[in-house]
Amino acid sequence: MFGIRLMFLLAVMGGIIAFIADKMGSKIGKKKLSVFGLRPHDTSVLLTVLSGVLISLLSVGILAISSESARTALFGMEKLQKELSRLTTEKTTAEKEYDKAMNALKEKNEAIADLDKKIQEANHAKSAAEESLQNANSHLAEVRGQYQATQGALVNAQNEVHSLTEARDKLNEDIKNLKQETEALERGLAVMRGGQMMYGSGEVVFTGVLQAGRSEEENLKQVKWLLDSANTAAMNRINLDPGSKANVVWVPEEESVRLLQILNKAKGNVLVRMRSLANTVIGQPVLCAIEAIPNRLIFKNDEKIHQKQFNLDEKDKNPDQLFVEFLKEVNERSVKAGVLPDPLTGKVGNMSAVTMVETVNKMQRMGGKLLLTAYADGEITTAGPVQLRLKLERQ
Repeated sequence: MFGIRLMFLLAVMGGIIAFIADKMGSKIGKKKLSVFGLRPHDTSVLLTVLSGVLISLLSVGILAISSESARTALFGMEKLQKELSRLTTEKTTAEKEYDKAMNALKEKNEAIADLDKKIQEANHAKSAAEESLQNANSHLAEVRGQYQATQGALVNAQNEVHSLTEARDKLNEDIKNLKQETEALERGLAVMRGGQMMYGSGEVVFTGVLQAGRSEEENLKQVKWLLDSANTAAMNRINLDPGSKANVVWVPEEESVRLLQILNKAKGNVLVRMRSLANTVIGQPVLCAIEAIPNRLIFKNDEKIHQKQFNLDEKDKNPDQLFVEFLKEVNERSVKAGVLPDPLTGKVGNMSAVTMVETVNKMQRMGGKLLLTAYADGEITTAGPVQLRLKLERQ
């Protein structure tokens, strides 16, 4: 709006200046004035120009005095331009800062959105965990209930097991008593029949070592040899001529088949024992069962089996009793190591009475603190017997 007024004012002033200058030029020309020796016409032109300049300067001065906007337009334009340039620069900087701030704000908004998403996920996970916890607590309550019920059932079962154990022990005791009574009755029956006991129940009729891993034909031959040998041993027991070819020993067919299967599958030597299944008197067939056990090496030759210290200076130490206890311990160690004992006596070997008497006498002669050691006299296998070599030395 100011620009329009300024243009209008300048147009009016220009018209006035032209009019005044023209009038002044006309008057000066009519008076034919001369300045600086110029011709009147030139003087008129010069004065007209100077008058126009003076009037223009006067008009601009009056305009500047009367309008602050005019003064600013006339004298402050350069300052305005510098200020405009500075403001433009600040605007550009501000725009860059604004863009930077907007980018940062955008990143912050994205980070906030990610955090919101993670918070939502965490809330979902929390809800799921709380639900799982509730389910777990419910399941725990059920399990506790089941546990309590199971504890009650367990106590009842334990009481029942205790009762059954007592009943089993009583039945075993009754069976043992009945077995003893049966054996006594069988012995009495044999006496009543006037017969002689041939084999007791569980007594070994024959023991042999067979080689496993052979052909089926060779295994059949070995089984036949075992049965024939057991029959011969039984015939010799009752002083019956082996040439009579009497069948004294009887073995169930399934026992023979089982022995063949063991020989076909096993490796190495197999110890086979034929044991009487019942008390048998002369004149009755000997019913036998077959035991098959791998015949492995238990003690090497000269291997130490047992060692014990004695002090015969003590009053309550009897050499005979000490030596018998030593032999029992040797028997226990041998059985524990794997030597098969006699099912009736539980022994794994026999020692002559002469050897026992000589050892006891030597212990009495030496007296004091003694060390008795039992060594294997030859290789000892599962089949036994345990042959000993004794060494007695003073401590």
